Amino acid sequence: MHFLIIRLSSLGDIILTQAVVAALRRNFPNCQITFVCKEAFQDIVQMMGSNIEVLCWRENLSFFKELREQQYDAVIDLHGKLASHLITLFAKASMKYRYHKQRKLRQQIVKHETEESISSTVDLYFSALTELLPGESWEQPKLYPHLLLKDEVALPAEWQGKKVIAIFAGAAHFTKTYPLAQYRDFLRLAKEDWRFIFLGSEVERELSEAIRGSFEAISINKCGAFDLVSLASLLQKVDLVISSDSGPMHLAAALGCRQIAIFGSTHPRLGFAPLNPKAEVLCADLHCQPCTLHGRDSCPLGHWYCMTQISPQMLFETVEKSLLS
Repeated sequence: MHFLIIRLSSLGDIILTQAVVAALRRNFPNCQITFVCKEAFQDIVQMMGSNIEVLCWRENLSFFKELREQQYDAVIDLHGKLASHLITLFAKASMKYRYHKQRKLRQQIVKHETEESISSTVDLYFSALTELLPGESWEQPKLYPHLLLKDEVALPAEWQGKKVIAIFAGAAHFTKTYPLAQYRDFLRLAKEDWRFIFLGSEVERELSEAIRGSFEAISINKCGAFDLVSLASLLQKVDLVISSDSGPMHLAAALGCRQIAIFGSTHPRLGFAPLNPKAEVLCADLHCQPCTLHGRDSCPLGHWYCMTQISPQMLFETVEKSLLS
């Protein structure tokens, strides 16, 4: 069997598709898997397991020509948008499947028109396998950085024996970002043997530097310093990961890290909670949450209580509990 899986972006969404890849491997051990994604995420796909071919999405005729040169047994669309629909249409395959995005239910949750919840985005992905693998259950998505790692990534030697906490302070949207001032207050509460490494893209370097402020003695800023493989390898070495509802949250979960996920304008009810038994979720669970599916530039009610009510003391106590678990 030769499967074509389509999920073009983004980081967290692609990581969650590993559960589908793993299910196909379990049921079709000798199958060939080709995965279509944007070039920026190809390393994530190759960390899902061995022998996965990546076909990088390009919006040009040469991509579709390359696509048409191959014969597939089944196409599995886990993206559900126009681009993935076109890829499915052009791919030569006898079987074509598409997952059910539950757009209406998610809209109802955001508009507070229902008390229903989505257990996980992975459940939605598995709706594409209903005919192919009826009754198939899924396992926690996992990534294996050692499959691609070339150079070992190390923490500072002087931090040996310390508790190392990785912080992804940024997010794609303001209302998903834990307030800068509250992060500073949290650092003031830090125990003597705690050390902090700020991670994320180059875009988040300035934010992380602003948080560090006078805490340079116990922290380093490595935003933009690592590719995805090196970043994943590094996370396997830290004691705890703190992030918002974001791609790095799902990365930490897929690596089995102890982690704390802070939810602001979104909510775990939308199916985005980290799939990790070592995860702690901090969510104010207000009547106005969620107010959005992906995040906003500002709070529509002007108070941003979803974040400000998660106090630095609350974060400190959760970190302390997680480090002892």
